[in-house]
Amino acid sequence: MAEIEEMNAPLEEEPSKTPAPKKKDGQKKPNFFVRLGRRLKKFWSDYKSEMKKVVWMPWKDVKKNTVLVLAAVVSLGLVIGLVDFVFSEILGGIAGLVG
Repeated sequence: MAEIEEMNAPLEEEPSKTPAPKKKDGQKKPNFFVRLGRRLKKFWSDYKSEMKKVVWMPWKDVKKNTVLVLAAVVSLGLVIGLVDFVFSEILGGIAGLVG
């Protein structure tokens, strides 16, 4: 019974945001371009560090997979084209009978 009461008890409200740090007297917020420059510098440094962690496939596997994908795209395109041609001939024949 105590478990049910605990489940139905109102939740304590947690602050949704942490309060912003207070500025010192006379200290201004850096302008937009300074903040943008800092963010871009951080982005590029994070980008470079993440790219060092990437494990690249060997070139042989890349070529093999590219050929496989191209063959699948071409064959699927031919199948869709054939189905489209057959249905258009069927609909053209039906329209010729009706009209």
